[in-house]
Amino acid sequence: MPLSEVEIESATYIDRASILLPPGDNATVKEFALIVLNQPITDLNMLDRVWSNAAVKICADGGTNRLYAALDESKRSKYKPDFISGDLDSLKPDIRAYYEKELGVPVYYSPDQDSTDFGKCLLQLGELYPGERFPVVALGGTGGRVDQEFHSIHTLFVHEREAKEEDTADKKKREITLLSDDSLTFLVGPGTQKIYTPRSVLGPTCGIIPVSGPTVISTRGFTWDIEDWATSFGTQVSTSNAMEADEVVIKSDQTVLFTVEIRR
Repeated sequence: MPLSEVEIESATYIDRASILLPPGDNATVKEFALIVLNQPITDLNMLDRVWSNAAVKICADGGTNRLYAALDESKRSKYKPDFISGDLDSLKPDIRAYYEKELGVPVYYSPDQDSTDFGKCLLQLGELYPGERFPVVALGGTGGRVDQEFHSIHTLFVHEREAKEEDTADKKKREITLLSDDSLTFLVGPGTQKIYTPRSVLGPTCGIIPVSGPTVISTRGFTWDIEDWATSFGTQVSTSNAMEADEVVIKSDQTVLFTVEIRR
């Protein structure tokens, strides 16, 4: 069935893009935690925006090296993480000394080899801020090695599942957004969702990936809108579509992965 106006008006609203807007232009942005992962940082304007907007800043092991290398000496002390966490097999000794001894940044070591440094940071965040459930933005969550990208997507699903299983009154999940120099990526749950996609910072290219298995989707606000379109790996997948509006609508019967290009 085509998307009805009633469905669109009552759709769940998703805003993951305000983190990219300059401070002052993002009144709707929620407090979030930024985790810097072990990928090169080349877009300093993006780094500055998400760092300024974040309530908590975290470096995951080798992500500390990346942050240090991206900044010159005059700026490093201004980008002070709230803590560093991981198994610390990648963190260079001199860079650890700079943050830990010179800037006083706490460093938490976890030897667990059944979790990634990303997962270790999420666990440490929960332990240090037990009364909060900050949404998380993972800078470097895509890009680099393909196996690590898949694990980042796996992490999205783990937290989606744990949120549903958690014994709390509101069942509030920890939203996780994967951010790279090229794209913004996150899960969109079943049902009808209206997504904030400001074209000042996003697009136009985007994709809707059926990561949960065979899925039926309908859309509004894209160059190539679809209605009751069956999608799955091995049949057909919606990639290289384009956004035509600052809000788009996705209706699906399964959780999908939405990924959108960051505008240069």
